[in-house]
Amino acid sequence: MTEPTAFSIERIAPSAESYLRRLPRHRQEAIAQAFDHLCNVSPFWHPNPTVIRPLKGKRKGQWRYRTGGIRIVYTADRESRTIRIVSIDTRGDVY
Repeated sequence: MTEPTAFSIERIAPSAESYLRRLPRHRQEAIAQAFDHLCNVSPFWHPNPTVIRPLKGKRKGQWRYRTGGIRIVYTADRESRTIRIVSIDTRGDVY
């Protein structure tokens, strides 16, 4: 049985990249761990069911990863095994 190929981050939106650079080092490390989980474990599942959720409404097709007060909004393509980071921001500003 072959193991599925890991996902890779294809693109990070410029606004998300800018926000990420302004964060303190410990927050950047938490987001790096989130990226690691998305790429190497699953962008659709987390042992804690409140961490990863599909979004609804106008953001249908996108997913949310929660790490502390920060949300990572992304899309994931199962066929090409790629992830696109749409936005990274605080809970009140990301949606």
